[in-house]
Amino acid sequence: MVEGGKQEEVEVIHAWSAPRSLSTSLMYSFAQRDDTEVIDEPLYAHYLKITGVERPYREELLSKMESDGNKVVKEIIFGPGAKKYRFCKHIAKHRVPGLPDDLVKKGKHFILLRNPLNILPSLGRVAPPSFLEIGLTELVTVYNDLCQLGRPPPVIDAADLQQNPEVSVCEICLIFFVKLVCINYKDA
Repeated sequence: MVEGGKQEEVEVIHAWSAPRSLSTSLMYSFAQRDDTEVIDEPLYAHYLKITGVERPYREELLSKMESDGNKVVKEIIFGPGAKKYRFCKHIAKHRVPGLPDDLVKKGKHFILLRNPLNILPSLGRVAPPSFLEIGLTELVTVYNDLCQLGRPPPVIDAADLQQNPEVSVCEICLIFFVKLVCINYKDA
């Protein structure tokens, strides 16, 4: 933790995935770290506002979250903080055109990829499954954009995370040079 609760620049770790890819479980693991703040889908309200996508909780979410994507990127994702790291769990389809380039140019990024056949049954309980709802095109776009910037992101297989969560979380920590304090995934 930054001394005295002083707000300073933080190191941002971006986890990009499709919905229902075990990303929430991974985020909760990082939330167990004393030096890490987590933000769950910071661009979701912006995505709902820009796309007009309907959700039963849409109005409530829009009233509670910042929906200006520029503000989210500048003030929430990259704003100062009291902890050394900020783990941002992103759903790739929330990265809509018009967001600041800093979203992919700054921070450290990785892709969490789950087999779409394993996503469909879970997604079907939340929204009608479709190619657009899964958002794999957007996930590949994030990957390609990072590669074009000379920053190819590591790709983590969600099956590995599910089969051996402690090892997978520790590997992610090592990739990002985070002080290795392995998280007990089962308690997250």
